[in-house]
Amino acid sequence: MDFNFITHIKTCSDFLQQSIPVSLVLYSHIPISVAAIFIGIFVYIKNKSELLPKILFWISVCFSLWSISDLATWISTDSRITMFSWALLGLLSSLISVLIIYFIYVFINKKDLSSFKKGLLVVPILPVIFFTPTIYNLRNFDITNCEGTEGSLFTNYYYYVGILSFIFIIGYFIFKYKKISKGEIRRQSFLATIGVSLFAFSFFSAGYLASDLGNWQFLIYGQIGMVIFMAFLAFLIVKFKAFDIKLLGAQALIWAQVILIGSEFFFIQSNTNKVLTAITLVFSAIMGLMIVRGVKNEIAQKEHIEKLAQNLEDSNKKLERFNERLEGTNEKLKEVDLMKSEFVSLATHQIRGPLAAIKGYLSLMIEGDYGTVPKEFNEPLSTIFKSTDSLSHMVTDFLDVSRIDLGQMKYDLTKFDLRELVEETVKEFRPSVEAKGLEFRVNITTDPCLINADRTKLKQVFNNLVDNSVKYTKQGWLQVSVEKKDNKVIFAVKDSGVGMSAKTIASLFQRFSRAKNANETNILGTGLGLYLAKKMVEANDGRIWTESDGEGKGSQFYVELKLTE
Repeated sequence: MDFNFITHIKTCSDFLQQSIPVSLVLYSHIPISVAAIFIGIFVYIKNKSELLPKILFWISVCFSLWSISDLATWISTDSRITMFSWALLGLLSSLISVLIIYFIYVFINKKDLSSFKKGLLVVPILPVIFFTPTIYNLRNFDITNCEGTEGSLFTNYYYYVGILSFIFIIGYFIFKYKKISKGEIRRQSFLATIGVSLFAFSFFSAGYLASDLGNWQFLIYGQIGMVIFMAFLAFLIVKFKAFDIKLLGAQALIWAQVILIGSEFFFIQSNTNKVLTAITLVFSAIMGLMIVRGVKNEIAQKEHIEKLAQNLEDSNKKLERFNERLEGTNEKLKEVDLMKSEFVSLATHQIRGPLAAIKGYLSLMIEGDYGTVPKEFNEPLSTIFKSTDSLSHMVTDFLDVSRIDLGQMKYDLTKFDLRELVEETVKEFRPSVEAKGLEFRVNITTDPCLINADRTKLKQVFNNLVDNSVKYTKQGWLQVSVEKKDNKVIFAVKDSGVGMSAKTIASLFQRFSRAKNANETNILGTGLGLYLAKKMVEANDGRIWTESDGEGKGSQFYVELKLTE
């Protein structure tokens, strides 16, 4: 074989055969670079539209080019190839430094860098680009050692850039840690940072030591950092579906790495390296199997949860459709209720007139306006009059309820002294109270109690409350009071009557609601009086409520109204 000083240098051939572990060089460069470019392409193809897979692709390309260039410096006996490949190492190393910073920034923040920050990121590699083709990078070729003579300033610069990128990545993650959302996003960011940091530390520190000590075998071991980085990426893909890659793709990725490592047996000659490759292969296979099996269950659970969520969403849609139908039904019910209220209003109007006529004629007959009535007629006429009067009140209540439902109840607000209204009520009811043998207590404040309200409606409310107390008190006493409290006046009716339970009080002011023990003293009640009282008091900007210590212990009804000046 012919040797010369350019294309086939004898000293380089001898060095290759005697000094360097060729199998170790091939083992450290070929499978790792192939695996790196495989992962980069795989992730990029799976999600071309996203920025992060693109950055990872270019990291893998730069690393693979660096690995190929470094391999050429080891095995080439052509000084031209050695010098060209050696010259590229600094440039590719600097590009990797910048790209891993870019990668971790986008991974943590889920957004791209601004144009200004991209400009800052490019600045450190500009001197490398400018000085790469100059003697400041490689001054000459050392035939004795088959290597280029490096410019220490240039070499130290790009390795310092790499080491600083490692420090920046660690510092940036610590700075952003508390701002990163808790849960899976924080764990993913942590794992990605650890993987990138271990790669950067291994790769750049090994390169610096190799250049500083002149022992280039450090470069071989420095590439192990890429294996660690790929392992972290595989875990992120399988565990968290990083880069939107599903389990099937992750399985393919893991077993592809195993196959690539196993393919080393085809060209490894050293028994030692065969053992190392076998150990690596077994370890990778076991770890891949554990990761895939462990995550399968988790993904199955997630899919189950997603299915439940979908079912829940379907149920919600059905519920929405049901609610829409229910709203339509409610609207129809409102229409029916409105028709019912209109019918009640019309019917009560029609009934009210004849009842008034009957009541009027009965009154004239009882008073003797049509002549003397036989004594035996007095009791039946009186009974008919009372029944007609009760029926007339019932019709009035139904008419008022229908007016409220239809929004046709009108209120005539005037300014008056509440004491005078209460005194009228007391005067009207005193005969019936005393006739029943009840003690009638009256306690009305002497201070003026001016209010702005509908006098007629409040008179109806007070009459109803006092009338109820008279009806439901068999013996004992009944008290009517008016007192001022701050800027309000309180009308109260208290008695020693049948009383009420807490359950009865809770529903007392609803339509057709009556106490269970009410029928024992008054069977003619409709259960509308207190409902109307509540509506009328609230319409006059007041409130009404009741209290009782229990059945058989009397009741207290209160009406609170605002005072006016």
